[in-house]
Amino acid sequence: MFGEERRKGFSVGAQVDQTDLEIEQIARAFFVARHETAVWENASGALKHEFRLYAKQAIRMLERRQEQAGRGERETVSSRLLENA
Repeated sequence: MFGEERRKGFSVGAQVDQTDLEIEQIARAFFVARHETAVWENASGALKHEFRLYAKQAIRMLERRQEQAGRGERETVSSRLLENA
């Protein structure tokens, strides 16, 4: 059990949450896109770590984009309300 958690890149005894699973899935997708003939399970720990970092960065970029889009929508609504007042 602990070997399996370590092999997946999660800390021993840590409860795997949705974000960890998302990171793992995105990392695997990036890995397959880059190394079409390689198998994720056979990749070195260092290589998996690198692709998990890419996945985390991609998630952060998407979250920032969503925050910016949300702010833009709120500003537009506020402007319209002021114009109509």
